[in-house]
Amino acid sequence: MKKIAKITCLTFAAIAALLGCETTTLDVVESPNALNPSQASVDFFLNQIQLMTAQIHSGEEGRAENGLSQFGMEPVRMQHGFGPTYRESYDPSDFDRVWDNVYARALIDIRTMNPLAEEAGQYTHIAIGQILEAYIMMAMVDFFGDVPYSEAAKGGEGILNPSLDSGASIYAAADQLLVDAIANLNKDETVLPLNDLFYGGDESQWIKVANTMRLKLYLQTRIANADGFGASVSTARINELISGNQLILDPEDDFFFQWGTNNASPDSRHPYFDANYDGAGPSSDFYTCNYYMNLMANQYNEPDPRIRYYFYRQQEDFSGADVVTKECVTEVALPSWWDPSEPYCLVPAINGLSGYWGRNHLDDDGIPPDDAFRTLHGTYPVGGPFDDNSFRNVSGSGAVNEGLVGAGISPILMSSYTYFMLAEASLTLNTTGSARNYLETGIRQSINTVVNFGASLADGSGFVPTSTAIENHIAEILTNFDAGSDTDKMRIIAEQYFIALWCNGIEAYNTYRRTGQPDNLTPAFTISDPGTFLRSMWYPQTAADSNTNITQKSAPDTPVFWDTNPEGFVD
Repeated sequence: MKKIAKITCLTFAAIAALLGCETTTLDVVESPNALNPSQASVDFFLNQIQLMTAQIHSGEEGRAENGLSQFGMEPVRMQHGFGPTYRESYDPSDFDRVWDNVYARALIDIRTMNPLAEEAGQYTHIAIGQILEAYIMMAMVDFFGDVPYSEAAKGGEGILNPSLDSGASIYAAADQLLVDAIANLNKDETVLPLNDLFYGGDESQWIKVANTMRLKLYLQTRIANADGFGASVSTARINELISGNQLILDPEDDFFFQWGTNNASPDSRHPYFDANYDGAGPSSDFYTCNYYMNLMANQYNEPDPRIRYYFYRQQEDFSGADVVTKECVTEVALPSWWDPSEPYCLVPAINGLSGYWGRNHLDDDGIPPDDAFRTLHGTYPVGGPFDDNSFRNVSGSGAVNEGLVGAGISPILMSSYTYFMLAEASLTLNTTGSARNYLETGIRQSINTVVNFGASLADGSGFVPTSTAIENHIAEILTNFDAGSDTDKMRIIAEQYFIALWCNGIEAYNTYRRTGQPDNLTPAFTISDPGTFLRSMWYPQTAADSNTNITQKSAPDTPVFWDTNPEGFVD
């Protein structure tokens, strides 16, 4: 029972000051139906934070395009982005939901969970919260630049307009969170997480995640000029992490969120599966960019072994499509700024694979009636069907049962990613190890992960890539790597990283701005000059409207703190 003082005044403060107030004491019983934070389960908080991390990454039911991954895939030609200019490719309101998920959900849950876990000595809960907070806040800096942090999620303290913190200070805080998380994971405790959605409470796995996030952080800041960051610091820190041998290096260490198969109450399927196989056809603006499909289909003498797992082709022959449906397919004249060697409108069947129906970069034409033609997301990582040359129209009501029925993954930090990051570090910073060997291991682990993920659907189809095909593909990549300049080598590393990063646009977007590679991305479709590339994103509309400390950008072209590359470095 709580004691609450009730003050009865004749009028407002001015009169009260003159006449005084009467004070009484009431006994108030807490409602048995009202749950306050101190009564909540620490495990429930942890699971909600983990789910929210996946949704910040990949979106959520009906909101697939409100995850940071989708926002990152579109500028770098993994997914189609609307144009015709970069300035017009997004509206500030597009980012409202992900901002809300970070500040009104994830951070508040972490801030609420930590003192409860501290009181109970549940240090692994705290550590996981610290790791996920570091990941989320680094991603917010990567996309928006300076954002609220030190004053964020403090509405209960009367801070309703949190100030912006510099990106560099948030990165520094994130690094400290990761260091503190490792310390917490090494503490003795009696109660591990009841239902850790990632690793089942395995503390050694979470230590690898924390260290790999530090690798990502110091690779990201290798070109930064802020205090505490830069090439020399990155070289030293990355070498320390390599020597520590506590990174995500094997597929069993992969850091991903596993989605389910329920399509209602709640929908637990991968959000991209929901968008592609919702029973009424693909969502209106879900297209894979022709550049990316061409990269996998035609970059080398044989198609990439992962292509049938990534994409599902509904049609092979488009000759029966009418002019409206075909849209630009009927246009044979290339724009003056378009290289004839680049895929235009349709991916060419150079290596014998036809039927890849996507869109060009910054194509802002209306959506044609092409649900039955467009190439869809396949088995990996969204849980769709495997492409076995059946060429079925899967846009009808039965599509909800296609493939793995949506039991896909959000690939956040996979072991293959670690090797590609180490390859870049070796090439650009001369850190420990061979860039070539890291590249080869990254490719192999990515292929193995994808093939194993889709084995239940692909086995027996006749289209599982043979060991010979895989070896020939890798050998050709390495031959080109060996013969290339440092620029060529970085391009090859970036291309292969991009392929491994399918449905993780966060790291692709970061890699492109950091390295300028791949430097052969297809141009904008509609006009020759789409404006300055998206060096960061608009602040969300609701944030700019409601927080007096946030001034909307004049254009989404302000580089984030670690992006010190010159103007025009990427396009």
